[in-house]
Amino acid sequence: MATHTLDPSPRRFIPLWESTIGLTTLLLPGAAFVWGLLQVSGRAGYVDLARPDTVPWTLWTIGVAGTIALIAGLLDLHYHVTGKRVVSKRERHGELIALGLGGAPLLVLMMLASVADDPRKLLTPIVVVLGFTVVMVCLDEFVYHRRACTRYEATLHRVIVFGNGAAFLAWFHWLSGRG
Repeated sequence: MATHTLDPSPRRFIPLWESTIGLTTLLLPGAAFVWGLLQVSGRAGYVDLARPDTVPWTLWTIGVAGTIALIAGLLDLHYHVTGKRVVSKRERHGELIALGLGGAPLLVLMMLASVADDPRKLLTPIVVVLGFTVVMVCLDEFVYHRRACTRYEATLHRVIVFGNGAAFLAWFHWLSGRG
């Protein structure tokens, strides 16, 4: 099956620093969430992780959906690191904007809201940053990936977006019922 690419340069292997940044952005949100849960486990108003039968379905959903997105993200990173598709400079720039100005601030806001006494104060900034992040992900998918991706890579991207979206919605539901 022929694939169309927006970057006519020959295939190349991704430098170690790029794959390290990619791996860090894949692992950091989940690791930060688990670390945060461990920090508040057993406190008043939070779940006791020592008793899995008391863990709400929303946290299980975050774990399962986040893990599915992580696996797809690792497969996508492997796909690029091995040189199966070169990411153009414009596409890489767009992804860095989505992660740096969208994903990273969203993660920080979500962490703060998860431990805040009154998380409602952070909901508007969270929704604004989420909206920006969604727009940037759509730009990346519809502008750069629409013609450049193989069916396999497009499927990985859909799984990443679905998994992260389901995890976010479960977190939002958990946060709204936490009080």
